[in-house]
Amino acid sequence: MSTSSGASEGEVGLLDAVAIEVGLIVGGALFALVGVGVGVAGAGVVVSFAIAITIAVLGLVPTAMLGATFPTTCGHYRYPARFVSPTLAFAAAWGLGVSMFLGGLPLYALTAGEYLTGLLAVSPTVTGLALLTLFFLVNLVGLRPAARAQLLMFVGLVVALGAFVVAGVPRVEAANLGPLFGSGLGGILVGAGILYFTCLGANFVIDIGGELRDATVTIPQSFLVSIPLVFLLYVLVAAVAVGTLGVDAMAGETLLVAAERILSPAFRTVFVVCGALFAVATSLNATFILIPRYAQVLAEAGVFPAAAGRTNDRFGTAHWTLLATFLLSGVILLAPLPFADLGTMLAFGGALVVTAVMLAAIDVVRDPPTDFDPEAFPVPTRVVGAMAVLAVPLNLLLIGLLAVDSPRLFAAWLGLLAVGLAYRAVRMNYGAVPGTSA
Repeated sequence: MSTSSGASEGEVGLLDAVAIEVGLIVGGALFALVGVGVGVAGAGVVVSFAIAITIAVLGLVPTAMLGATFPTTCGHYRYPARFVSPTLAFAAAWGLGVSMFLGGLPLYALTAGEYLTGLLAVSPTVTGLALLTLFFLVNLVGLRPAARAQLLMFVGLVVALGAFVVAGVPRVEAANLGPLFGSGLGGILVGAGILYFTCLGANFVIDIGGELRDATVTIPQSFLVSIPLVFLLYVLVAAVAVGTLGVDAMAGETLLVAAERILSPAFRTVFVVCGALFAVATSLNATFILIPRYAQVLAEAGVFPAAAGRTNDRFGTAHWTLLATFLLSGVILLAPLPFADLGTMLAFGGALVVTAVMLAAIDVVRDPPTDFDPEAFPVPTRVVGAMAVLAVPLNLLLIGLLAVDSPRLFAAWLGLLAVGLAYRAVRMNYGAVPGTSA
């Protein structure tokens, strides 16, 4: 596994890392799926968020250990490939790719369009295509401009959500916040599964670990900032939305419905632009940052054709992969799944890739490699190992719950996962460049 030194001078610093993490966590999924979660869990959506975030945090500490100890690019592929199985690593990366293309990108783009229609008479699809084009072009000129754009949008996003909470708290009616378990434990757990991907994101900073400044320090510190911030924002936003409107009025709706009740027209415009649109934009931008890096790593491994990893001489970006991502996501945007299905599709891939990384962390703790320094990470390895062991069945449980709730969607995702594994088998046996390995 190719790693970079923890003291290397990368392009991305602590504040940029926090902005990328928060942008991936607080994305279009939050603005689109709170109402979906309310429809499943009722007022217990706050509990669903707490469960989803807890499971996500269980996976973040082992992820941070791997990222800080072995800083590299595309850690979600490289760590399972090195410490567990190349086949599992590819399955996780491919499954996440299916989830992102069929769930994430259309969800983010269409959410932006739905919110913008409150300000302008523009088709959601047109808005989505415009945003896809914008971030394709931004990422085409390199990571630094993309990181700078991410930082600016992150500031606006936090301000918008903070204003929503501050203005909404006085309007909350306590009666609307109960009963917490009115939908039953099953409804709350399914709600947690649907909302799970809205709580992931920070862990994906390990995918640019090779481009972070002082990654061994930056990754743990960035988690300590981003996770408490996101936890507080999520619980408060969900409580304000449900507490203001009530379960029946909020079920299946976006946060814009609550914003119309809470905010003045001027602040509602700020909420739509700096909140919803920036949330979607940060998620789209971060996705365009990560996908080409996965393609490059898989091209190096011989799984993808060499063209997937080819970079632009001027900007050092994988222009062909960026173009393919832009075109494919644009096509999928024209025929999207319903919002609830988009969120479920996201959770399948997210839970699988986290499970693969947890297995890698367990292997490192159980049988430390020679280049592993347990003193380099502030949390004892026994605690890290225990958290990883607990995270594995919980992530698999979430997949199982969602599979039972949406069997056809799960079957479609599983079928595409099988197609990817079949492609890998053919490629590695007949088409890979001699001497490469996956």
